[in-house]
Amino acid sequence: MQAYQTKAQVFAFERGVEAFREGKSLDDNPYPPKADYHGLWDEGYRKERQAQQG
Repeated sequence: MQAYQTKAQVFAFERGVEAFREGKSLDDNPYPPKADYHGLWDEGYRKERQAQQG
């Protein structure tokens, strides 16, 4: 993540982390593909997946 994040940006990232933990797929991203938070949610999801895999 970037050095400075707004609360909304952190929230989007954390929602991605939680989604992976809940067994959801990347396709469950609630943000539209062109939305600013889509990438942050995706990043949270992928980082948590990587952390869980080792």
